[in-house]
Amino acid sequence: MKNYIILSATALSIMAGMVSCTELLDTAPSNKISQSTMWTTEALVDQGVIGVYYSLQRPINGNQIVGASNDIGYYGFEAYGMTGQGEYGIDGLFASNVTAGNTRFSYHWKWCYSGINRANAAIEQIALAPINNEKKARLVAECKTLRAFFYMRLNEMFGRDGFGVPLYLESVDPDKYDRGQSPESDVWAAIIQDLTDAINEPNLKNNDIQGEGRVSKGTAYALRGRAYLLTKSYSEAATDFEKVGQMGYGLSSDYRKLFKVENERCEEMIMSVQYIEDPTGYGTGIQKFTAAFQQGAKDSRGCWTDLQVTPMLVDLYEEVVDANTVRPFDWKHFFPNWDEISASGTKNRKVYFLRDKLLDGNEITAATTTAINTELTKLDANIQELYLAEGNEARLKEAYANRDPRLAMNVVTPYADFRGVNSNSSEEAWYTYRWPVAGKYYADQAAAEPKTNTALPATYYTSGSCNAQAEFKYIHRKFVGEGLEYMRREQNPVDEPIIRYADVLLMWAEAEVEQGGSEHLAKAKSLVKQIRDRVGVPTMDASFADQTIARNYVRDERRRELMGEGVNFFDEMRWKTLKETKYAQVNAQNAWGGTESTGGTTYQWPGDYFYCWPVPAAEVEKNKNLTKTPGWMY
Repeated sequence: MKNYIILSATALSIMAGMVSCTELLDTAPSNKISQSTMWTTEALVDQGVIGVYYSLQRPINGNQIVGASNDIGYYGFEAYGMTGQGEYGIDGLFASNVTAGNTRFSYHWKWCYSGINRANAAIEQIALAPINNEKKARLVAECKTLRAFFYMRLNEMFGRDGFGVPLYLESVDPDKYDRGQSPESDVWAAIIQDLTDAINEPNLKNNDIQGEGRVSKGTAYALRGRAYLLTKSYSEAATDFEKVGQMGYGLSSDYRKLFKVENERCEEMIMSVQYIEDPTGYGTGIQKFTAAFQQGAKDSRGCWTDLQVTPMLVDLYEEVVDANTVRPFDWKHFFPNWDEISASGTKNRKVYFLRDKLLDGNEITAATTTAINTELTKLDANIQELYLAEGNEARLKEAYANRDPRLAMNVVTPYADFRGVNSNSSEEAWYTYRWPVAGKYYADQAAAEPKTNTALPATYYTSGSCNAQAEFKYIHRKFVGEGLEYMRREQNPVDEPIIRYADVLLMWAEAEVEQGGSEHLAKAKSLVKQIRDRVGVPTMDASFADQTIARNYVRDERRRELMGEGVNFFDEMRWKTLKETKYAQVNAQNAWGGTESTGGTTYQWPGDYFYCWPVPAAEVEKNKNLTKTPGWMY
């Protein structure tokens, strides 16, 4: 078992105690930790600090995002951003009539203040605890860093454009949580001060590489740099981001292996949520909710594919022309009449995505032929003629073949192979992601193609699918276990990164671009190049030809590099690009794009006021000093 501070065996019992002695008010953080017992010994102090770290977990309620109501991790934010999509309505968050009463707002508000509450109590009580001064100083610095993180999240979502959020930097009696919003600038100043205090604390470690999952000076520099970036203090942001590397953090050498358990404490992971493979609920459920149906773990097979990757993101992964050249991906490079077909109806694009009927001139299975013909009849008559005699798999695979390697590392694309499990999770098996499928079968079941047609070669794998077999959507590969890699489908042990060094490099590049001028653009290119060199993708001068081109390119690079990590939504919100990206997709899409959907969210832009989330209606009702957020219906 990992000895991480968040989910060590000790922490599991601690959390039960923390919940029993902590009562959070809906309006704001409360201070119900029993001061008479919680901080009286060094062991209890350690447990109290673990409680602050524990608050980082599961920032989203999964109801209407995945097919379960339990709280889920940062990957759930993928459903909110441009890079991801889901099967459910997200409680109407993206409807044009969304109001301040939506539970998404109140949940995140309370999640942030829960962390702040624990941090405030810890900061105050550590000073009085019977431990040595050096440890006191270190723990206070850690808790200030964590408090700054929660306030940063609050201020950027609920306090932007000068609005601000209520600022509590000390424990307050429950009946005195009646403050209105402090100005946005005051909240940023408090965040920066907390992080500056942590940076200046000599007892706080420079880094926690191969450590216990604690924050460090490197974490504080990364967060302060982000605070400067969000407040448009670009020179200060760049300076802090440079300091992160000086604290010992850097890029891991292998992007593909970066998101595995063995690398979760490597030099790239600056701040992360710790998990263990524990049956009582202290792992991450990312595999169950994002993987192909035929994937799973040793305890259970059948993943739900509730969260998928958007076609808009997949199309951002460039074509690699040669060792020195990339070009933007364009479907016309592979299907010259793509635009013409699209004009006749995006449903017609699916003709290029249909699987093969024949292999070496022989029918694969009668059921496969029937499934293909059923889909063909849904297309215009002239479009049906574009389906090749044996099928389309080979020419479609070419569209994904010579692309930025991160595409194949992050996404299961059409007709790609993946490792899954058999029907009782006792053996691994290879699958090929095909469409349409006659049914959702495991490799060892009688109806799987290689079982029904024994003439098929050994390299013809059983067809993999989404859980909703009628769909042909891009499936997550990042973080997903391969075959029997994990013990439990719902309790994977792989940690969730909140900040990693690649994120820092890209924020640094963004800060350089925003300063403008050839010197800063050249620096931005050199920073992006470090990330692209890792996966062997050239970085071209043309991508940094001027500030506008460079700005868009760095943003796209963030989308490519950080997909699946719950980062993109917050990027799109701070850039104020969500309307042009997320909402341009209309709803969840199959791989060929367009508006046809077998389920999922429909995106209807309510207005630019959405870029500042509202103070939840329930909070305004309880605290009359709170000001309603302009533009929102209460």
